[in-house]
Amino acid sequence: MLGPRNAQDFIRALKASSDPPHVGGPLKIDIARDAWQDTQLYVPNKAEAIVEWLLTRLLKDKSKDRAENPICDSRYWNVLYNILVSSGGEKHGDHVRALRAWLVPLLNRVPIAPIILTYLEVASSEGSLDIAQYTLFLGCVSVLWPLAVPKFSPETLLECFGAVVHFLVARGGTEMRDGPLRSPGSSRALSLIVSSYRGILSNAGSKRKQLYTLFLQKYLQSWLQVATRTCEGEVAQPQLSSDIYDAGIETLFGLDLLKPAADQKHDSALADAFERILQVSSEIVLRPLPRLFASYVQTIKRHKGALFGQGSNQASGQVADQLQANAMGFYALCSTLARAGTDDVSWRCRVALLEVVEKENLFNAQDNDAKALLRQDGDVAAEWLSSAWDEQHAPRTGAAVQILTLLTRIDFDLMSPTSSIVLPRTLAVPASVASALQYLDLLLDYDSKTRNLPSSIMHISEAFAVQHLQRIPGGPRSAYEVASSGPLTSLPFLDALSRAIHSFLTPGQVLETVKDVSQAVHEAYERYLEEETKLSADRGEGPRKKRKKQGLVVEDRTEPEYYAVSFALMARTMVAVLRSLPLHTLTDDARVDAEKAVSEVHASVACRALREGLLLLDRRDSWHWQVIILGGLRLHYDLASQPQPQQLRLEQPLLSAMLDCVSEPGVSPELVVEMYRTLLHQCSLGALSPQAVLNNLLAILENRLSADETSWTGKAHVLRSDAEAALALLHILTDRWLPYFNAWATPDQHKRFAGVLTAASLNSPTLQIRSSVTVPAVISRMLHDAQFWELLNIRDAFLVRLVEQTSSLDRHELNRLLSQLASGALHPGSDEILRCVSVYDILLLTPPEYLPRATHVEFLKRGFALDVLVFAGLGEASASTLSPRHLLVIREFLRRTIGYLGSVVNVVAKEFLEYLVGHSSAVGSDAVHAIDGVSSVTMELVDMHQGALVRAAKRGDSSVITELIGRYAELYTADGPANERRPSLLLIDSFVQEGSAADFPDYVLNSIRRMNDHMLAFTMKQLSSSSLDMQEPPVNLDFLDTWSHVQALRRWLKREDGDQLPVIGKPLVRRLLTWTGDKQEVAKLASTVLSILLGEVQAAPTQQGQLEYVVVAYLAFARMCDQQEMKQLESRLSSAFRTLSIEEFSTVLELIFDGLPLGRGLSVEDVVNLVRFAMTSLQHAPEGTSRICQSFTRKCLNLFADDEHFVTNRELRGQVVEFVVRQCGDRPASLRVGDLPSLWSLLRSLLAGSSTHDQSTDIAVYHGVVDILSALVRLRRDLVLNTLPHLGFVLRQLVFCLRSLRPQLGGRQSRMVMDTLPRWIAPSQPLGAQESKALARLLTTLTTKTMIRVHGAAAETQKPESLVRPFSKHAAYVLTAYVEAVNDPLCFVSSGVRRELQPGLFALCDMLGEHNRDAMMVSALDTGGKATMKALWKEYEKQRYVGKG
Repeated sequence: MLGPRNAQDFIRALKASSDPPHVGGPLKIDIARDAWQDTQLYVPNKAEAIVEWLLTRLLKDKSKDRAENPICDSRYWNVLYNILVSSGGEKHGDHVRALRAWLVPLLNRVPIAPIILTYLEVASSEGSLDIAQYTLFLGCVSVLWPLAVPKFSPETLLECFGAVVHFLVARGGTEMRDGPLRSPGSSRALSLIVSSYRGILSNAGSKRKQLYTLFLQKYLQSWLQVATRTCEGEVAQPQLSSDIYDAGIETLFGLDLLKPAADQKHDSALADAFERILQVSSEIVLRPLPRLFASYVQTIKRHKGALFGQGSNQASGQVADQLQANAMGFYALCSTLARAGTDDVSWRCRVALLEVVEKENLFNAQDNDAKALLRQDGDVAAEWLSSAWDEQHAPRTGAAVQILTLLTRIDFDLMSPTSSIVLPRTLAVPASVASALQYLDLLLDYDSKTRNLPSSIMHISEAFAVQHLQRIPGGPRSAYEVASSGPLTSLPFLDALSRAIHSFLTPGQVLETVKDVSQAVHEAYERYLEEETKLSADRGEGPRKKRKKQGLVVEDRTEPEYYAVSFALMARTMVAVLRSLPLHTLTDDARVDAEKAVSEVHASVACRALREGLLLLDRRDSWHWQVIILGGLRLHYDLASQPQPQQLRLEQPLLSAMLDCVSEPGVSPELVVEMYRTLLHQCSLGALSPQAVLNNLLAILENRLSADETSWTGKAHVLRSDAEAALALLHILTDRWLPYFNAWATPDQHKRFAGVLTAASLNSPTLQIRSSVTVPAVISRMLHDAQFWELLNIRDAFLVRLVEQTSSLDRHELNRLLSQLASGALHPGSDEILRCVSVYDILLLTPPEYLPRATHVEFLKRGFALDVLVFAGLGEASASTLSPRHLLVIREFLRRTIGYLGSVVNVVAKEFLEYLVGHSSAVGSDAVHAIDGVSSVTMELVDMHQGALVRAAKRGDSSVITELIGRYAELYTADGPANERRPSLLLIDSFVQEGSAADFPDYVLNSIRRMNDHMLAFTMKQLSSSSLDMQEPPVNLDFLDTWSHVQALRRWLKREDGDQLPVIGKPLVRRLLTWTGDKQEVAKLASTVLSILLGEVQAAPTQQGQLEYVVVAYLAFARMCDQQEMKQLESRLSSAFRTLSIEEFSTVLELIFDGLPLGRGLSVEDVVNLVRFAMTSLQHAPEGTSRICQSFTRKCLNLFADDEHFVTNRELRGQVVEFVVRQCGDRPASLRVGDLPSLWSLLRSLLAGSSTHDQSTDIAVYHGVVDILSALVRLRRDLVLNTLPHLGFVLRQLVFCLRSLRPQLGGRQSRMVMDTLPRWIAPSQPLGAQESKALARLLTTLTTKTMIRVHGAAAETQKPESLVRPFSKHAAYVLTAYVEAVNDPLCFVSSGVRRELQPGLFALCDMLGEHNRDAMMVSALDTGGKATMKALWKEYEKQRYVGKG
């Protein structure tokens, strides 16, 4: 049955009691849809009638099952959306009233809130969200909600807000984070609901308490979940989630609700609600709780006048105290909730809460309740540290330490009573907990300021007591490992302790500290001896001591290993105190007493422990005695290595015992390393002959060092094996004792050491492990150190060893190897090859200056043979140990050596070149060229060889090159791999670069012409077979490269038939610019295509339009190219520019300048690339174009100075600065007096203050300005002499740029300062020491005598001069700028900046002189400025040289 034919039928159908209205007819929704789409059916107020029926149906049937519920039917929402959104209600005959006119009365009759609530409820409970339906729903709500919301009650709006929150919680997964729902438009409707609720909340009045109660009962849990996702960045719509969070905060912390809390009466309903949710899930409450606490604090601060300032006699201090007390009351509630759990979330919550307390400055030392509350948190954290050794709970341990750190920062007195308890517990904190060092630094910092370091030192020593070590499970060895890895024994803490003692220990505390430390170490050793005596008595080796208790014999004994560990750890830590004593602050008598006390510690503890542990043979095998010896050795070494009035030497029996002990099998690797360190130090004092020590040391390195698998973290206590000990010894020897080894060792020992170094493979995978010490890493670092190469004895032995290790290659004659390779009879052994390749690995790290030329040539010839052997080995399946990297190593060495030697005609073998060319695409080359770099290095080698042959041909020796050209010509007669033809293109480049065709003999030129003809025929064949309509690049890169070389070679040969070549440049450019595929393919072809286009332009009879096409093509390609491809593009341009005529080059510069103004239609990116194009063209200008370049440069400078966009845009500014730097530095003679006004104006614009600033500081601008001025001062002093005031002004601005904002400035104060700084300086990233150093270098250049860089007769008669005398009148203005910057109350100049700037300031002081200084002090400086200037002048006087006699 058809639908209604008129308006009456339509209305009757919609109001019918059944659906469909007629049996077998369409449904009402289909009738409504068809009627809306039928423009021929006229119904008065059609839109209103359909919308009223839709809303009424949605409202009445909202409680039906999903199958019958119209809210779940997309057809209803689709029709409603089409009427409300798509058409706006103004089409299809409804021209009487606008949408709002009929929709508002309709919404007053039909409420839409129940519809929205039902939809959000259903959408929250469904298995998956219907995205299309949800989008329609949002569009409808966006139109209906603003019109209907004025009639909603606060309760209804809260219910709608709660439904939105529930929906976001239910749909917070991938459906909301991905797809179309992530767009800002999708959240507009929900944002309207949230904003409406926030709006009515501020005007709720008496209903606010009711809303608060309903929110706690129904919606708090869901709101907390949304708040958690918001603060942790897990939301798809951050703005909507942020609005929801703000609405919840306004509900919970409204002003009316906060007033009772102002009297410390926090609402228990909120606490009860939190407790209720906490029982369900602790994470829901604890994760957003710190942010909730921070919002509470910000709210009471915002309303502090209304909450705490009602009394007329209340002072501001009382208001602040009340605010702090109120905030800490809420903190008590939050802390109670956080302490309810013990999981990681609970600990993180506690840390975050305390961070809020610290950030908002909420603690008042007079508030006893707050003090007790925070101390309770500290006690809980301190108690947790009693099990800090457990790595499984490292996150909780880290949180506990963070709590202690925060409490210490909030107020040191909070935790000072428990610091003596906490300090021993930090002993076992895992190394992964970085906050432990922060906590210890705070303790040291406080004790340093209060001059209480002696007490702190004793607390540290007590931390190593046995009772604390016994808390660590696993026995004494485990305790030793855990404590050695802990923060109290870490190098950062010991360094901080040393600095604190050296800087803050008072002279009166030095002797007391030495006495206390000496007593602590001595008592620790004595306690060990007592326990050792008891243990000996138990074994029947001494008197047995027992006591009786209730008739039983009880042994009162602890394992002596714990006491040994206690002594060793204490010795390691306390020696940092003894070696850092500020003896320079003592009087002579006190210094002598202190040195004597330190010597007594060495004699009574260190030497005694070594004697009793080493001289009794039965004690060496005991682990606890080895720990005692270890502690004694560290105590001795650290004391003996410090400057002392008399050297602390060990007795000869002790040294002999150590030499015997290091070879015994039961000695721990850590002790072996420590003994060798001590023995080497004693050798340096002359107490021991080094020969025996070095022999033993080399024996360990030769026998135990494993290069392939051994790695070490750098910490001695983790050494487990002999191989690791050998690695540690190699590290110590190369890092500390190499100069001594060079002087002590015999030639045989030098040879043995060289054998150790060359036995290791630098290609080991362990070299890639950056966090550990490996044999390849140690050797590589040593070879990078210039000190190694200056040690003649070691260097000579090392080089001799390298020569010997590759001597086996001498028996391989290159010609015989090549013939065997060609016949397939070459089967080299991989072991021999790998030994030789390892030598070349080392040679790559060898500075070529330290190798004699004969040695270079020898390695070069052997490298040729080794290259062939490796290439042959790679083709054999059995040589699995060889890899393409080995071939890369050899060829890279050959390339570097040939490049270093220069002339290699007598060294480079013709046969080797034929081998490289012939096997560039041989069978198996895919495997050879699998590694990036092998192919490129090979081509560079070929290019070097061919370049040498081309230069030889110019001298008349052309037989080889002629044969090579003929061979290359044959390659173009048949299709073959592109790799085979690549060397011929390099040969063409060599001919073009070496000179003109007239420099070569005729028979060479004839060979070249024949090759050119073959190349042309080859490319024309490929060109004719290609289709110009393909939707991909027409030809590949190899063809294009060959075609461009055909062009270049024909121009070089000056063949007159160049106009007969087909013109393919423009078609190629057009096709590449319309390419729809991968743009990277276009970028790879860009440089070659541009080269072809330039070649065709030069061959064309008229160049004006052709050159313009080149410039446009360059800009188009530049948009697609990355940095590396841009370099290739500019390289092709530079070679082409040199061959342009003067008229052509002038035309190019005119085209460039026409496009530079930003108003000409080019984008900023194009203008940036055009400036780069200009730099390339000027840098490679053809001869005879100096006047043209000068005129172009002047016009560019005028343009840059006049248009502020060249300064305000970051990318454009960088290119402009680079342009000026290159002109001033590379072409100073082209500058004229007329260029200076624009130049100074541009520099002024770059350094002028700005009200807007970039997000990050662009330091390249500062360095660029400095480079410009430096070039002018050094090279064009004649121009600067006429504009010295401008130079002084720019220097003042450069000094002002070095200022930094003082911390915690207000917004207005920060703006006052930043408005005086250039826009390229960001407030958060001030300029640093490197920029100050550059400015100092510029100021120093003012005093340097230089020659003016000009051409002509004037250059021959001038003499070097400086700007000292002319600039002396202006130096005062630059110095006053520095004084003003230092004394600015809103800024500061960091110590690093001042220190680096001093040389430049001293140069200005030298120019100024005393007379001008006095005048400046009187007229230009205030009191603070005079003090700063006096201090600067005093430093200047100290360093100034005054000659006498």
